[in-house]
Amino acid sequence: MRFERIQVRTRDDYRGAQEPVAFVWRGETHAVDRVEDRWYEGSLNARRVPLRYFRVRTVAGRRFIVRYHELFDAWGVLVPPQEPSQG
Repeated sequence: MRFERIQVRTRDDYRGAQEPVAFVWRGETHAVDRVEDRWYEGSLNARRVPLRYFRVRTVAGRRFIVRYHELFDAWGVLVPPQEPSQG
């Protein structure tokens, strides 16, 4: 899995970085139509950094998996296999 860092605007109803409502990836803004699924990793193991994942569907109909890294307060998007590498 390869993640690229992204800028994310979130819905912060009761805690920071609650869920994404839009994100910028490779210079393009993607508005989130809905969060289809969410899951957590590492929160029960004190040796692992808590990560939050969201499978989102954009207004344009594309699906992405975005991840929030709690330790670094950083967001990333899982690069779809058909996308070329940036860097």
